[in-house]
Amino acid sequence: MVLVRELAVLSIVVPAVAALLLWAWPEPARPHVPVPQLVSVRGEDRVMFYADLVPLQEGLKPLPLLVTGRASNGAKGALLQEWPGFHAEAQFIGTAVSVRFEDNVNRWRVLIDNGRSGMIELSRPGVNDLRIRGLTAGAHHIRVEKISESSMPTSFGGILIDGDSEALPAPRARPRLIEFIGDSDTVGFANTALRRDCTEDEVFSATDTSRSFGPKVAEALDADFRMVARSGIGLVRNYEGVTPQSTMTTRYPLALPSDPAAGRLADRPADIVVTALGSNDFGSSFTESEPWADHEALSRDFAAALIAFLRDRVRENPGAIQVLLAFGEYGKPLLVPYQQAEAALKADGQQAVLITLPKLDRSACFWHPSAGDHDLIASWLTTAISPLVQ
Repeated sequence: MVLVRELAVLSIVVPAVAALLLWAWPEPARPHVPVPQLVSVRGEDRVMFYADLVPLQEGLKPLPLLVTGRASNGAKGALLQEWPGFHAEAQFIGTAVSVRFEDNVNRWRVLIDNGRSGMIELSRPGVNDLRIRGLTAGAHHIRVEKISESSMPTSFGGILIDGDSEALPAPRARPRLIEFIGDSDTVGFANTALRRDCTEDEVFSATDTSRSFGPKVAEALDADFRMVARSGIGLVRNYEGVTPQSTMTTRYPLALPSDPAAGRLADRPADIVVTALGSNDFGSSFTESEPWADHEALSRDFAAALIAFLRDRVRENPGAIQVLLAFGEYGKPLLVPYQQAEAALKADGQQAVLITLPKLDRSACFWHPSAGDHDLIASWLTTAISPLVQ
């Protein structure tokens, strides 16, 4: 009888304690909003430099650039860009440099001497020059990288100097280029967030493409990276079946995904191509207007489209290693097409490798991969690719 009473008490106390702990446990912090328009951080040399946004300056001289990422010609020598991960680098001798923007959409990071001499982060800089002064006299390297996802094309007006500085040749490209093809998981959508429920402003604040798995893999392999990725996009169907005419199959060739008429500037063939599509194809239910009755039918079409898509990438990047990155959480409807695609490429005589990811934590906004997930994916990719490039 005593035992029964004790069990009865425990049956009440344990759930109550659990509920109390759940109530008292602090919720993850929300992403900080709004993002400051300009933040400067001193580098390791601790030299005080000055950075401010000013109206477009006259008489500046453009530096030769190493540009990585899809782009189209804009006005007055500017570059129009929209795909994520766009970045440009230059070198100069002097104490001052400027970066020109026409952009009310994106976040940017500017690194001087790989951050040793300073770092600046910008949010929606507008039609302005970022003017940087007070650097140590001598030679400097500057890198300007977009870390947010564009919803439309914006203009990058280059890196410029005045008459007191001297231009140096553009930096030499790294020995390898890796192209990452994917969706929001590749972009790094809200990857720095610590919670799943987010506002639009919080997503903007928490997205940092430079901390997604692609740039991490490139850094580990002493390579550069190019991204052809977009949130919501799929290979044969987009998330929830929206804009069926704008899947990766039709958007991939474009310089600007929202402007099919824009001319695409020539870019370097990739040495490694990582394709990570399918989350949006299989991650939502069908609408009445879509042609698939079930995931089995979609899987068959996805397989055929994936093989054709990858063979196009082989033709554009001769000799490149084709890395197929499959998100295992979507099961056989996605995994079987990736297995068939790997087999087809190998039968064609191509070097191909399939990596199947385990179930991810997905604790960032709207169930997107967290920073820890991106670290995990980068580790798996680096481990798989490293033996192939030695």
